[in-house]
Amino acid sequence: MEILKSLVVDLPEDVRKAEYHGDFNKALHLIELYMNRNIPTILKERLVYEKDRIRRLKEDYIYSYDEALELASKKISDFSKDELEIMKDEGYAEWIYVNGKVKFIHSFLDNMIKVNTNLKDRLIEKDEENNDSQILSKTVEEMINGKEKKYFFHLKTGIKLNGEHARIGETVRVHIPIPQNAQQIKNIKILSTSHEPKYISPENYPQRTIYFETEVKGEEIFTVEYTYENHVKYTKFDPNIISKEQPNFYTEERLPHIRFTPFLVQLADKIVGNETNPLLKARKIYDYITQNVKYSYMPQYATIINVPEYCAYNLKGDCGVQALLFITLCRIVGIPARWQSGLYVNPQYIGCHDWAEFYIEPYGWIFADPSFGGGALRNKNEERWNFYFGNLDPFRMVANSDVNYEFLPSKKHFRQDFCDNQVGEIEYNDRFLESQEYETILEIIEAQEI
Repeated sequence: MEILKSLVVDLPEDVRKAEYHGDFNKALHLIELYMNRNIPTILKERLVYEKDRIRRLKEDYIYSYDEALELASKKISDFSKDELEIMKDEGYAEWIYVNGKVKFIHSFLDNMIKVNTNLKDRLIEKDEENNDSQILSKTVEEMINGKEKKYFFHLKTGIKLNGEHARIGETVRVHIPIPQNAQQIKNIKILSTSHEPKYISPENYPQRTIYFETEVKGEEIFTVEYTYENHVKYTKFDPNIISKEQPNFYTEERLPHIRFTPFLVQLADKIVGNETNPLLKARKIYDYITQNVKYSYMPQYATIINVPEYCAYNLKGDCGVQALLFITLCRIVGIPARWQSGLYVNPQYIGCHDWAEFYIEPYGWIFADPSFGGGALRNKNEERWNFYFGNLDPFRMVANSDVNYEFLPSKKHFRQDFCDNQVGEIEYNDRFLESQEYETILEIIEAQEI
């Protein structure tokens, strides 16, 4: 992870110019020229990182303008070129230049439909009823009415190494996330594994994994089955009882992303103003993000040089981007804040998710989920918007409590996701595997309320 510290260094001007135009071949050529010059090690590391970043950008932005328009027109009735321009300009349709031409991200259409509620009524094929949302609404309502929630989960997760990428006889190294000892997670049990694990991280390790290392014999499938419980109760917070003395842990910078840049420092000052109560300061930050940041599916986080600044400059971002902005702004104003992520799991759904914790005496560590809160506000559900400041639903599997943290044992090569680990990482001795070279396994075996 040492190479991540190089992200505080800017690129040479001509490399940036080539990239702005989307001339990635020229940028790569210029990078090679610089690598042979007498430059500091930190700039060389930055250029090495940039080569991989360019690969990821080319991987994420795949649709030409005409292809994007055709895809949207097949999904949304009477969709026009003018509308695509509006979606592009207003940040609903993520794009970059590639060889001087606009290219849209692979997820642009899903994002437009998810975030722009005006398009949902024009879908040619209507989405099925969302049982997941109904479960969440019922659960949040019951929690607000005083019911503690306890859920038991039995999951099977893992990685399938696709046959064409199975290098028979070579050693493969696999890290699969597993539950950690977070405040809401209880009774973690590893039930079974597909292979004999070489190592299992301690329950309190910041990015907890089970590690396999074996010789490839064919189309390998690496899995782990585990159970855990999630216990949460609703707390109504009173700013009048907040302690005058507050701790100062988890208030430092953590490069490259949790960085106190002049822009973010001024933004934090603008948001908080003259407020001195830490609970109310955190609420102002939460309100700013949920009221101003548009939810947006992201390119790979490894392509974003400073995640919180990206979010604050562009006023868009997904769950992790919003969580990192919340954490950074909280730390700037002296409120301890940290990361939580892993899976969102209920009886109907399983998928990746990120959120935050922040610390306020006398309450201790409490939660903030800006993306769920912002989604509630977007759908005019003020009760749920308020809920996700301080509280959390019981549908979380926590695998990570810090960002940009090494595995145990550490990877030899780049991470597919430098930020955290939600579905697993896999590598050979000479390189890491990219996301299209393997499949992720996320299976709910049992999920029931206790």
